[in-house]
Amino acid sequence: MSNNPLIAAYKKPAVFVSLPSGGRWYDPKPKLSVDNELAVYPMSARDELITKTPDALFNGEATVSLLESCCPDIDNPRQVPVSDLYVLMIAIRQASYGNKFDVDMKCPKCNMLNQLAIDSARLLASVKEVSTDDIIKLENGFKIKAKPYNLEDRTLLQLQNIKQQKMLRSLGDENISDEQRAKQFGETFVSLASLTVQLIANCIVSVQTPDSTDSITDLTTILEWLQNISKKDYDLIKDTVEELSDPGVDTKFSAKCQDCQHEWETDIELDLANFFAG
Repeated sequence: MSNNPLIAAYKKPAVFVSLPSGGRWYDPKPKLSVDNELAVYPMSARDELITKTPDALFNGEATVSLLESCCPDIDNPRQVPVSDLYVLMIAIRQASYGNKFDVDMKCPKCNMLNQLAIDSARLLASVKEVSTDDIIKLENGFKIKAKPYNLEDRTLLQLQNIKQQKMLRSLGDENISDEQRAKQFGETFVSLASLTVQLIANCIVSVQTPDSTDSITDLTTILEWLQNISKKDYDLIKDTVEELSDPGVDTKFSAKCQDCQHEWETDIELDLANFFAG
């Protein structure tokens, strides 16, 4: 936080939250309370302007700026594991606007659009620390130390998905020949596959071979190795990274249609791009 005495006296934490990561995979580790919780501050007027901009939270820089302002005890927000990101966004919203927010849900019986009132305090109370072991042992004796996707990885994947969507839209252009259409599709598919492997490589801290006690940490070496291993071993590593990245928030709620009174269990989706709207 700024050394300005006026800011230090004015800004006070509004929420303390447990991180699914427990503070692991940060360097340096964030400053946590004696209860192992992170202090979260309300948004400033500038922060609110950022969140009201369409698709602002799909922009990595906007998210970094918000975390710098509201979670000053995290020295490098770009390192934030995605397992922590949703929890931090929920906590920032609660610190700024209170516990309640609405989510639009369509009734599965009559298709009426209902507003489901969500208690963010309940969401935060449901947070569980990541329990997946970050050490992966392959059948051939290789030992891999993994970590979750971080904020930068998430941003790269979203940008690639946007490019893919644009490509798919362009395939409908009647002025494009079948040959050009097939070429564009192939190039985009290869690009997305390459990025996926790159993101998994980013999540490998080190690899230890069966006949050595030394660990290899060079990203280029790890990426080349990852591109040549079996699908079975690759899938095991990928699945572990995705388990480590799970936010561990219970998003299951009971809903009741305001029109037909139908009741059902639903799993709400927290869309960060629209999370602060309204």
